[in-house]
Amino acid sequence: MELATTIGYISLLLISGSIIAKIGEKLNIPDIPLLLIYGLIVGPFLGIVPSSYAQGIFGYVANIGLIIILLGGAFEMRWIVLKRVLKTVLKLDTIALIGLLGISGLIYNIIFKIPYFNPIGYLYGAITCATDPATLMPIFSKSNINPEIAITLEAESVFNDPLGIVATTMVLATMGLTKTVNPVLNFLSLAVGGIILGIIGGKIFEKSILFCDFKEYVAPLSIGMAMALWYFGDKIFPYITGYEISGFMAVAIMGLYLGNTLTKYPNKSKDVENIVKFCDDLSTLVRILIFVFLGASINFSILTNYWFMGLICAIGSIFVARPIGVFIATSIPPFSSLKERLYFALEGPRGVVPAALSATVYDAIMENPHLIPQEIVKYMPAQEIASSILVATFMTILLSVVIEASWADILAKKLFKE
Repeated sequence: MELATTIGYISLLLISGSIIAKIGEKLNIPDIPLLLIYGLIVGPFLGIVPSSYAQGIFGYVANIGLIIILLGGAFEMRWIVLKRVLKTVLKLDTIALIGLLGISGLIYNIIFKIPYFNPIGYLYGAITCATDPATLMPIFSKSNINPEIAITLEAESVFNDPLGIVATTMVLATMGLTKTVNPVLNFLSLAVGGIILGIIGGKIFEKSILFCDFKEYVAPLSIGMAMALWYFGDKIFPYITGYEISGFMAVAIMGLYLGNTLTKYPNKSKDVENIVKFCDDLSTLVRILIFVFLGASINFSILTNYWFMGLICAIGSIFVARPIGVFIATSIPPFSSLKERLYFALEGPRGVVPAALSATVYDAIMENPHLIPQEIVKYMPAQEIASSILVATFMTILLSVVIEASWADILAKKLFKE
């Protein structure tokens, strides 16, 4: 990929994306759906940005952008509020997520007319079971929704990433596309390892700025530390041990720790302000790039072949699987109110993590079709598995972001009006 071409595409999309986002603000329309639709227009529909370029850039933008968004969003979470909703978050991140995965997988298999227990559908369910902090945090930062409701959904989206990754890895193992690992150890490594790594990173950062006043450099220092944690969790630790640590969870825990610790030091109030403003400004930039490049990265020929069945899968996942999973999970004491349960059920957009997982799975299947057992591919060829899952995931992301970003504030006002 040529440097000049990459800079040209980024400049074009930043300028046009900023204009579109500003128009959306004037019309009181959330910018995320507009950016995603714009990416579709300049990508597969008009071909201004080739999908091959968009896919290459998206890999970098998505990961760096999610690190920034997670750090900034978790930094502004307050533990005193999070403690009050922690039981609900745990139920959403376990029972609701498993329900969403299973029902989405079953719907996929029914639509594509393959056996109910074929792992192909559950691979789609695993990829799309994680909700998206990159969508939720910008929405709630601009709304007046009850902080407990907002933090419940934000925390769910931050902490269900490891589960989505573990679930996807386990289904891939049943299809012969990854080495079989102990799922319990893998989960502990991802989730618990991410928590421990995040706390360690937060403490190192805290001691560093107490020892030395970094002034205006404290904000880039925080981003650098967050990226270092992600790199250690996703690259260095697996190389040493064979198991992964969720770098994204480590970043979120570091942000949560620092946001609740630095505020206790009166002389560090300026540092807190600098970090918040820096993350907010960068989040705006990367949000434009993430969703425009996501829309532009889909291949037109694959989209035309599978868009309708992918759309049906998306509708089933959003309006059937997610609500059922949430209502089952929240029926366990302590109970949430019916209005809160309904809001949780209808506000679970998918985004960056499912997009990244679907791209990784697509490549794994296309490069190693011979590894998939014959009893699986006799119902659907490997290329069709890869393409259909990619499009179904994209349609799920597109539909959930467009609808749920658009009605988040409206639905909250309707349900929780005084």
